[in-house]
Amino acid sequence: MPIQLETERLFLRPLAPADVDIHYAMMGDPRVARFLSLTAEPMDRPTAWRSFATLLGHWTIRGFGFFSVIEKSSGAVVGRVGPWQPEGWPQIECGWGIHPDHWGKGYASEAAVATIRWIFAERPELTRIISLIDPANENSEAVARKVGETVTDEVFVLGDFRLRIWAASRADWLARFG
Repeated sequence: MPIQLETERLFLRPLAPADVDIHYAMMGDPRVARFLSLTAEPMDRPTAWRSFATLLGHWTIRGFGFFSVIEKSSGAVVGRVGPWQPEGWPQIECGWGIHPDHWGKGYASEAAVATIRWIFAERPELTRIISLIDPANENSEAVARKVGETVTDEVFVLGDFRLRIWAASRADWLARFG
């Protein structure tokens, strides 16, 4: 059975090839690329295509990954949210990226709660969920707080970036969000 999650305002399903255009739009936008691109620069289409292929392939390799975030009211794909752990990552991370046209609507936190609930159900051995956040990304830090994560004293170095590790223990998270 295909995986589909639902929240009050959103449908969530694993990324699909048809979602590549929203990925191009997001990763070509400097406001998004600043925090989601390894260069902090907007991606051209070939680079964004390879990036998207990685996100799609993650589902095959790990059995989980980013979900497309679909606005119920319009049917539009507005971004991606979900668990992932590429090679070299410290733990399973819940990440999020919403197209700027949809910022400020609470979609990232709404979708993150649903996907964290799903990954905890799928992975009973998972003791905590993390998010890797650039300290300059105040919007992402606000999402982390809304989804029950707190900043730790841990840092993950990714290329030239020093990312703070935000985390929530399974027990604390489930007590709050069930």
